[in-house]
Amino acid sequence: MDKKKISCEVAKKRGFIQALATLFTNPHVSNFSKGSIYTGKAKSVCVPGLNCYSCPAATGACPIGSFQAVVGSSKFRFSYYVSGILIFFGVMFGRLICGFLCPFGWFQELLHKIGTENFTNKRLGELYLVGYADQMMDFKAENAEYKAKAKKQEE
Repeated sequence: MDKKKISCEVAKKRGFIQALATLFTNPHVSNFSKGSIYTGKAKSVCVPGLNCYSCPAATGACPIGSFQAVVGSSKFRFSYYVSGILIFFGVMFGRLICGFLCPFGWFQELLHKIGTENFTNKRLGELYLVGYADQMMDFKAENAEYKAKAKKQEE
């Protein structure tokens, strides 16, 4: 069989597998409308692939996020559980997880299909400068609030 033909077949199946993996690791879609996060026992289990812990639909925890939380905590020195999960899945499956199971990979594939020619600044003319001005005003307001709080604390 031709390599190009095999690659096209795998690419077609990969999108389907990524969608299934995303739905499998994020079955609580109804939590988006409720405004709540799933807090069951499965939330303490690391799932292969990146899966945001604070996502309302997520059932498991992201190994990278869990590792970051443990490293940033003063209670723990090292997380053997999270490190072991990362090393085990990395050694056993390699890039297969990133290519087939990671929800972020699937979203990236979908965004790539949109194309960048639809989002150029040429169409907007000078309108994109309004966005920059808005960001600067937000930054100034936040900076002023921070200075006011700091001044109150000093008094």
